[in-house]
Amino acid sequence: MTSSLPREIAKPSDSDKRSRLAALLRTRLQHPNQFPLSFAQQRLWFLDQLQPGNPAYTMMAAVRLRGDLDVAALQQAWQSLVQRHESLRTRFVLVDGHPRQQVQPTGAVSLTRLDWSDWSPTAQPSAIQAQALDLLQQPFDLAQDGLVRSRLIQLKADTHVLLLTLHHIVSDGWSMEVLIRELAVLYDAHQRGQTPQLPPLPIQYADFAVWQRQFLQGEVLEKQLNYWRSRLSPATLSSLPTDFPRPAVRSHHGHRHLLGISAELTTQLQNLSQQANATLFMTTLAAFQILLCDYAQQSTIRVGTPIANRDRPEVAHLIGFFTNTLVLCAHVDDGLSFRQWLCQVRDEAVNAYAHQDLPFETLVDELQPERKLNQTPLYQVWFYLQDDPVTTVAFPGLTLEPIEVDLGTAKHDLKLGLWKSPQGLQGALEYSTDLFESATIERLARYYEDLLAEIARDPEQPIKRLIQYLQQKRQQQIVGQQQALLSTQRRKLRGTRRQTFTS
Repeated sequence: MTSSLPREIAKPSDSDKRSRLAALLRTRLQHPNQFPLSFAQQRLWFLDQLQPGNPAYTMMAAVRLRGDLDVAALQQAWQSLVQRHESLRTRFVLVDGHPRQQVQPTGAVSLTRLDWSDWSPTAQPSAIQAQALDLLQQPFDLAQDGLVRSRLIQLKADTHVLLLTLHHIVSDGWSMEVLIRELAVLYDAHQRGQTPQLPPLPIQYADFAVWQRQFLQGEVLEKQLNYWRSRLSPATLSSLPTDFPRPAVRSHHGHRHLLGISAELTTQLQNLSQQANATLFMTTLAAFQILLCDYAQQSTIRVGTPIANRDRPEVAHLIGFFTNTLVLCAHVDDGLSFRQWLCQVRDEAVNAYAHQDLPFETLVDELQPERKLNQTPLYQVWFYLQDDPVTTVAFPGLTLEPIEVDLGTAKHDLKLGLWKSPQGLQGALEYSTDLFESATIERLARYYEDLLAEIARDPEQPIKRLIQYLQQKRQQQIVGQQQALLSTQRRKLRGTRRQTFTS
C-alpha cells in the first residue's frame, strides 16, 4: 500500500515516543504552574496579537437536548468537565517576554439561561443562529478570560439548545466531540446522584506541550524537515482565480454552501477506494484535486488537511489543541487514469501521515514563504472528511444531538468538508466572501458532485477526459444561461410591443 521511505526521512519509532513520554510523566510534579505553549498554540497566540478577538479562532458547539432536563445537574456536569481538563481553565500570560500556559486551580463556569418557550416555533431557528453569532463575536482575552462560555436556551418544556464557545487555542474538532460525550456522561451521573465513572486522565495538555518541545529536536526534527523540504520547496504559492480582488487584510467573513452525495454513489466510491487499497478520504480528495486543477488551470495543487495528531493513547481523551495541518502537494498528470491518480494520492497521503509530527508552524518557519495578512502560507484550499461524527448521545429521559450552525466565518479561501451520514456523504463548501460570489461556489459544488458520479461510472478513464467532461458541463451551463437571458429579453420585448399597440 505504501511507497517505501528513504532512510533519512523514516518515521520516528513508537518506542522512542513512549520513552520520552515516560520520562516526562516522571518529572511532571517538578514543573511550576507555568508551561510552554505547544507549537500550534504559539501560532494562534501570535495571530491573536495581530488581530485580537478574531472570531475565526472561536469554536462553537451547539447541542439540542430533548427530554426532562435537570439544569442543576447540567451545571454540575459542566463544572466537573472544567475541573477534569486543565486546558479549559488555562490562561496565556507573558513571562519574561514569552507566552506561557498558566493553569488556574479552578475554573468559573457560567451558564447563561434564556427562556424562549413562548416564542413561535418558526422564529426560534433564526433566533438561535443570531444568538450563536452574538456569542461567537464576543472576543476572548487570552490572558484574563476563561476560554469557555455557554448559553442554555429553552425552546419548549422538553427541548433546550446548549451553545458552547471555546477559543481554538484550547480545543479542536476532536476535542469538541470529547466534550459532548463526556458532558453527557457527567450529566447522567450527577442527575442520578452518582460519582461519574470516567477513567482518570494520565496526562494533561500542558504535559503534551512540554513533551512536544522535548521530542522535536536534533535528529528527530531534521528527519521530519527533510521530508517536507523535498515535497514543498520552493514555498511559492499559486493563486486560485477569485471573483473579487484579494483585500490587503482578510476579514475572515465567510459563508457555506451545503452539498450531498447519495448513499448509492457513496457506496460506489467506497468500493472503488477498497479496490485501490485506499480510503474514502483519499478518493474524494483525488477528485477534489482534479476539480481544482480544472478551475485554476494549473497542474500543481496544494491542499491543506487536518490530522488529529493523537497517535498516543495518553492523549486520546484530552481536550486541547492537538490538530496539525498537513500540506498535500499534487502534480496532476492528465494522462493518468483516475485509478492510477488515486494510487499516487494514496502514497502521498501515507507518506505525509508518516511525517505528521512536524508542526505546521515549524514547517512555515523553515521554508520561509512570503508572509501576508491576507493569505495562509503554503496553501489556500482546505479539505477534510470526518469518518465518525458524533450523532446522538442518549440516556433515559434525555438525548443530546449536535446541530449545525453557520458561523459566517471562513479561516481559508476555500474549504470542502465532508462527513458520513446514513444518507451518504454530506458536506459543505465554506468560502471567503471577500473573494468569491455564491454563484461560483454553487457551480463548484455541482461540478464536484457530477465529477464524483462520472468517476464512479468509469474510474479507468484518463484525467484528461474527466477535465473535458467538466468543461462540457461548464459550456452547457453557459449556453443555458444565454438562452434563459435571451428568453427573458424576448418576453420583455413582447410586453413592450403590446403596451405600444394598446397606446
